[in-house]
Amino acid sequence: MEMKEIIKKYPDMCLEALEISKSLIIPDYQFNKIIVSGMGGSAISGDLLKDLLRNEIKIPIDVCREYHVPGYVDENTLVFCISYSGDTEETLSQFIDCVEKKCKIIGITSNGKLKEWCERLNLPCVIVPKGYQPRSALPYLFVSILVCLQKLGLIDKEKEIKETIEILRNIKTGKIAQYLKNSIPIIYGSDEFASVAKRMKTQFNENSKNPAKYDVFPELDHNEIVGYEMDKLNKNSVIIILRDKNEPVESKARIEITKKILKNKVRKIIELWSEGRSKLAKMMSLIFVGDYLSYELAVLNKVDPIETKSIVLLKKELKKRLDLVNKLEKRINSLI
Repeated sequence: MEMKEIIKKYPDMCLEALEISKSLIIPDYQFNKIIVSGMGGSAISGDLLKDLLRNEIKIPIDVCREYHVPGYVDENTLVFCISYSGDTEETLSQFIDCVEKKCKIIGITSNGKLKEWCERLNLPCVIVPKGYQPRSALPYLFVSILVCLQKLGLIDKEKEIKETIEILRNIKTGKIAQYLKNSIPIIYGSDEFASVAKRMKTQFNENSKNPAKYDVFPELDHNEIVGYEMDKLNKNSVIIILRDKNEPVESKARIEITKKILKNKVRKIIELWSEGRSKLAKMMSLIFVGDYLSYELAVLNKVDPIETKSIVLLKKELKKRLDLVNKLEKRINSLI
């Protein structure tokens, strides 16, 4: 399936994830912190979760993108181990750490070792449909986390998920990719859209095969803007600012002043406005537009938005040198 068609399916994927996750049986887990373990397109769900719930719950949320979990992870930690393929070596390594630490584990995957190990250890695991790139499976992965937390009694997001589905079905994408050709997109968002800005940056990398970067207000106004004083280095930069009609007055003021300072220092400044009432809908509406933009830029760049040759090559070379998954298999066998 082409990337364009996959993006159009996001509303259906959200709905399907809602139904799939509802049937999962989760033990009466007791926990005082949450970790999302994953890499790349699987881990971004954790960033979105952290931004979505930062002002709603008192339980801290962290995202772990490495081979081992932090020292504070213990038996009172709820861990979402997410690997779309099920064979991501960093996530599998963290999974074993979490088993050893007796964490409360929920797997989210389509297949692979993660699915197998969860079954062998009798751990709850959401099985999402196969056949997508991990980054394209975001609606499955993210919504699955929300439903699991709802089943655990921590949140209630079903109405927001349904609003999000409706928003995504009716969203209109503008024709602005033309401004990004032969440029370096730089995505800026306020704290509430930090993960969305990060997602957009990585989509330009993987789908468009394009350099990109992101930063976050208000921190970027304490350092990033000074870098634009070297005008000749920024002539190919296009700034994309993520906006919301209900953004706080302090955020609005900073954004407007920053735009004024940078206006003549870059090729163009583009604003993308969120849609919807709930924070979830707003975040996902911007992700939808950003993903579509990255697809359109891929077309302009005359590249395949699905394949990622550099990542495939890197994984192939790692397997030659380390073959870590086989070593991890021996570790898990010793625990079962």
